[in-house]
Amino acid sequence: MRKIWPKITRIYWDPDYNLPVIKPEPGQEDLFYVLKLTEPGDARPAFTVDYVRLKRAIEYEFLSDRLYRRFFMDYFLLLNKVPHWDQMWEIVSSGNVLGQLYYDPFSERWRFRLNYTGAYLAINEGLVDKVIVDKKIFRGQVLDISNSSSRQVVLVNENNNIKGIGETIGDKIIVTKVFKEKRMPIETSWKKSGLQDALKHNEYGILFYEEKAIRFLKKLYNKHPLPVVVSYSGGKDSLTALDLTIKALGDAQVLFNDTGIELLETIKNVEYVSKHYGLKLVKASAGNAFWKAVWIFGPPGKDYRWCCKVTKLVPIAITTRRQWPDGALNIVGQRAYESMDRARSPSIWRNRWVPHLLSASPIQEWNQLTVWLYIFHYNLPYNVLYEKGFERLGCYVCPSSTLAEFKEIEKHYPDEWNKWLEVLEYWRKKLEQPKEWIKYGLWRWHTPAVAKKRLIKHIPNYVLDWQKEYKLRLLSSKINLSPIKYHYEDNKLVVMFNKEVINDEVQQQFITNVLMLKKKIHRVKESGEIIIESAKTKVLINNNKVIVEPYDSPENLEDLADILKIIYRIYGCAKCGSCVLWCPQRIIKLTSHGPLPRKPCNACRICLEVCPISEVLVEKVVLPLITDDPGIWKRPTRRHGTEIIETFRFMGIISDSEV
Repeated sequence: MRKIWPKITRIYWDPDYNLPVIKPEPGQEDLFYVLKLTEPGDARPAFTVDYVRLKRAIEYEFLSDRLYRRFFMDYFLLLNKVPHWDQMWEIVSSGNVLGQLYYDPFSERWRFRLNYTGAYLAINEGLVDKVIVDKKIFRGQVLDISNSSSRQVVLVNENNNIKGIGETIGDKIIVTKVFKEKRMPIETSWKKSGLQDALKHNEYGILFYEEKAIRFLKKLYNKHPLPVVVSYSGGKDSLTALDLTIKALGDAQVLFNDTGIELLETIKNVEYVSKHYGLKLVKASAGNAFWKAVWIFGPPGKDYRWCCKVTKLVPIAITTRRQWPDGALNIVGQRAYESMDRARSPSIWRNRWVPHLLSASPIQEWNQLTVWLYIFHYNLPYNVLYEKGFERLGCYVCPSSTLAEFKEIEKHYPDEWNKWLEVLEYWRKKLEQPKEWIKYGLWRWHTPAVAKKRLIKHIPNYVLDWQKEYKLRLLSSKINLSPIKYHYEDNKLVVMFNKEVINDEVQQQFITNVLMLKKKIHRVKESGEIIIESAKTKVLINNNKVIVEPYDSPENLEDLADILKIIYRIYGCAKCGSCVLWCPQRIIKLTSHGPLPRKPCNACRICLEVCPISEVLVEKVVLPLITDDPGIWKRPTRRHGTEIIETFRFMGIISDSEV
């Protein structure tokens, strides 16, 4: 189903100068076309590496570069990212989207596919082969006709009307695209153009957005005269936000979070930019937290993001609370067109994980084209990784990365990539997965997600067994504790684990943690059984069994979840310090078996809910096994601790007027 973006951006095209326009001067809007882009339309300028990829892809498809030289070479191109199972861009040349440049993970190469507009222009000038079809076609259809030596052909009927695109394989053609929408090309001058032409043609727009952002920052600071800190990641958006902040406010501090899985160019860029502006650099650091925690959690996933809490949220919260205990104005490079969540975000907000900082983005309404034109106009020191073909910067093992991006990591940073491959290979073997699990990045999804299933279709004999994967993930981790079977009897749920659940070594730790939740607990010495009682539930732990009675309501499941979170936190504490950081009473200490209170607590549950073991491992691995539901973590009855921002209000760190 197509996503409906809350906000979309608009890019204009000047047909006379054959250049994009980010903001027409007043009264000139009717002189330009509005580009027809896939939402949200967040297009960016092409780098040299993009031209190279496009040229090679076209040569591969058509066995010639004639199409490239006619429509793309020496033109100012835009790339607009569109949904794809890996990475794909609409290619805009001379005001028209002429096709899609995409990465094919199965051939491990960049490819190009004409759209209707591109096919129309190409066959009119005789630049590509066409094949006549005499009947209706459908995607995936095999045609027993081929009089073309090129890999990609345009399919037309006897009247020369374009019907679709085909790929030649031997003496056959596979229909790869059937055109339903027939968009004719817009009229342009086809004048050659480059970056300097685009910068000169957008001087008004660059100045418009710059002045608006500076006014925003000045007004914000006048209302909230706090210390100013710019969160700088080494990326283009935070660089733009930093430059605007210095212009508007004159001074700031730079905050960088080193996750321990950053590329060297990013580290160098952060240090260089700080010196370039003469600003104090404050570093938060996760150290080796990721490389330690990966043996507890297993590889992270798009739907299994334990890594963000361990390497980002906790280090940033610790550092910012130490540096700016009385609050600060945090300028970030967030943009509405990056994601659905950011599209819904206001320009000023408080993050519940760092509520002592008032966050704001001066470029919330900027698109990528505006950002890059601003950077090029003022010759700002951007990260060289963009020139190497990286679309996004940050953790190089991020599961949100595409296979195309991982290919660039492998190419440019073999040592870093091999280090990650060693980890993936360990888990591949432990999870009893084929080599394709790494090759096609199937580890990037923890749950049996739709995108994962789409890739699996291309792997012969691959069987998706998420229950088996989950069990092996737990058994192969440092915790080595997994539910192996369960059954119902007499209104009870009986869960059997692979070993003794609570041994003598952790018994007292477990009891203390249960008491923190204000639950009744006692031990039956004769049988060695531990009994935990809440208002409507009794949980019994005896050797390798956990029994819940009764088990007939959502509350029983939530009581069981509480106990499991305590158990797994004891055995698998990652020592991230999240519980210590967020405890309102400041009474938690970390021990060899996880957190313990130094004195009686008020049972606010925050330490339990901010723990990545509880929030991620138990909710997304353990409970799904017990309930046979990989999406159980979405349940409406799930208990959550008090929102962090509410806790800070209670503690007096922020007032009601600041929220």
